[in-house]
Amino acid sequence: MKHITNYLVDLHKTLDEISVSLIQKMVDILIEARLNDKQVFVMGNGGSASTSSHFVADLGKNTRVKGLSHFRVIGLADNVASITAYANDEGYENIFSQQLVGMMKPGDVVIGISTSGKSPNVLKAIEYANRNRGYTIGLTGFSGGPLGTMANLHIHVPSDRIEQVEDIHLMIEHMVISAIKDATQSESFVAQITDMFTKSEGAKEMRSAVNEPASRPIQNTFDLIGSINKMMENHTQGYDLLHRILQMTVESICASSGSFLVLDEEGNITHGLLAYGGKIQASLKKELTDVFKGGLAGWVVQNQQAVLVTDTRDDVRWLPRDWEDGGAESRSVISVPLISQKRVTGLLTLARHNGEQFSESDLSLLTSVAIFLTFRVFNQVE
Repeated sequence: MKHITNYLVDLHKTLDEISVSLIQKMVDILIEARLNDKQVFVMGNGGSASTSSHFVADLGKNTRVKGLSHFRVIGLADNVASITAYANDEGYENIFSQQLVGMMKPGDVVIGISTSGKSPNVLKAIEYANRNRGYTIGLTGFSGGPLGTMANLHIHVPSDRIEQVEDIHLMIEHMVISAIKDATQSESFVAQITDMFTKSEGAKEMRSAVNEPASRPIQNTFDLIGSINKMMENHTQGYDLLHRILQMTVESICASSGSFLVLDEEGNITHGLLAYGGKIQASLKKELTDVFKGGLAGWVVQNQQAVLVTDTRDDVRWLPRDWEDGGAESRSVISVPLISQKRVTGLLTLARHNGEQFSESDLSLLTSVAIFLTFRVFNQVE
């Protein structure tokens, strides 16, 4: 009984010394990776391998939100065939780094879990990720070891008891998952996004890690939401703001045309904007209503679900627009609902012509923007 009591006392003492701010920074980094369609890799040995697998399962499954892309998360300790092949042919110290060689891209997040902070295979993978512009996170115990100094973000459990270090690593994993779920399932999500895209130290560190300049052409969620937020700071209001947002979104995702619909509580269009031929028009309510009632937009609103159509000629939900030339030509379309209080308050749709197709990354970007607009912008014009 005494041993159990002492274990619990020590565990509580160690928990009191854990940095909450660093755990929150890890949450911010992971949310940003999700919004920018980046991959997350997790690894560890022994008990830490089990924790990494648990993390992968929770991050991929338990953070799902309707209308928001899932985490792209991979466990480097989970593929026995790959691990044993690399270990047998190239050495156990290469089992993680060599997997990253084939999968990691700049901006991806690599998480290494090591109680000692000294595992050679984890260190080689972290070194590779740092060298190739990944963002690295290390979870350690004991003294922190080399991993603590190598990782961009280091979360240290100040304990020399391996069982308690492993206990708390799993608890940190659950804290992170719980925080992500709370953030993305409530209106506080927009506050976190805004903070992340304007002043968050975590976001600045990630940009530094991938060597991205502070200003560049809009090409991802980070840029687009940052530009929208800047417009708001410049006091652009109401429908004029929606005009600017639609034009900016069409240009940033390289769409040929787009529309932005505002809906009332009964689901009727109260305002419609159309971007086509480099211009924004706001006088096509009847035409937009006709297409909305019987076309793809109506399906998206009814099902409250974002959609990607690679070729509109193969989708019966798409109705040709009379005001566009060549209505029978191939188009690729993404359409995303803005959902507030369990109803659709708006609809953002983009199209590409001449066989140029949207990707899942484009859909993810537009969905993230729609979530931001719902809470931060769209409520201003209802």
